[in-house]
Amino acid sequence: MITIREVAADDADAHALWLEQQADLALRYDEPDLVLETEFPTLVASLVGEVDGHPVASLVLRWSPYHEPGVIELKRLFVRPGHRGHGHSRVIMGVAESLARRSGATRLVLETGDQQPEALRLYDRIGYHRIPNFGEYKHEEGSICFGLDLPTRVLVVNGTMGAGKTAVAAGVLDALEDRGARASFIDADALCQAVPAAPDDPYHQDLLFASLERLAPLHRARGFGCVVIARVVEDADDRARYVRAFGCAAGAAEVVLARVTAPEDERLARLDAREPEGRWRDFAHARTVELDDVLESLALDDVVVENAGRSARETAEEMLAEIGW
Repeated sequence: MITIREVAADDADAHALWLEQQADLALRYDEPDLVLETEFPTLVASLVGEVDGHPVASLVLRWSPYHEPGVIELKRLFVRPGHRGHGHSRVIMGVAESLARRSGATRLVLETGDQQPEALRLYDRIGYHRIPNFGEYKHEEGSICFGLDLPTRVLVVNGTMGAGKTAVAAGVLDALEDRGARASFIDADALCQAVPAAPDDPYHQDLLFASLERLAPLHRARGFGCVVIARVVEDADDRARYVRAFGCAAGAAEVVLARVTAPEDERLARLDAREPEGRWRDFAHARTVELDDVLESLALDDVVVENAGRSARETAEEMLAEIGW
């Protein structure tokens, strides 16, 4: 069984495997002077696969210097000859795809060659498709390039008024930025602040999703594969509407609903700080209690995280851990 670990850019095991790959390719393509690239300024991750503690496989992920933002290029996929035929390449490619999703990538690309039939079969089997040769491979005879589009990942931070969903959603974005991920944040309430409201749509949900359907391709085109949204979810149909709004060529969006909660007295204190007096404070006081009961009874969320007695960033970190982002 192979175990995959992420290693530093200068890891000795990884570099030793790359040298073996260089020798293998030099023989396959009859290029004795072949020298492979070993420095990756836009490195996302370097992976080494081990069997019984011995390094046997490698793979590198980097932000592509040849494509639009959000595209990760895979390089240095190699399995030592004595360990081939056991599915190790499929496993390490699966780990790479998971890392790419966590990084907010929109697409994976790679290059291989016509003298690597096992690689060609692998990429076909795991869903990659042929794409035009790119970058330094555009005019290289025998080069074959592949790509895999990744679905947009959407996290909707739900919660009653005063629970802190907007602050936590912003904390999620900060956490993703710190790990180097490509992500965007939409405060959905700002998209549907309008008067008057229709009797059958008091919170302008139709306006919201019409806006999101137009915004989603813009975020995607700029390479943001993760989108964080702060918005109350009190309709069982909303998840499907988010899925549709952020669908793309890669398929339906992957939507997670995560609710933040806080004790009523803390919610009221936050609302008082936001709206010290007037009809909006009175509305918020009544609405936070009503809405909390509604959200609790609907139970639409994938996870529920307490947001009291700590910073919004700490709550955000727990939320990311709970949802596996």
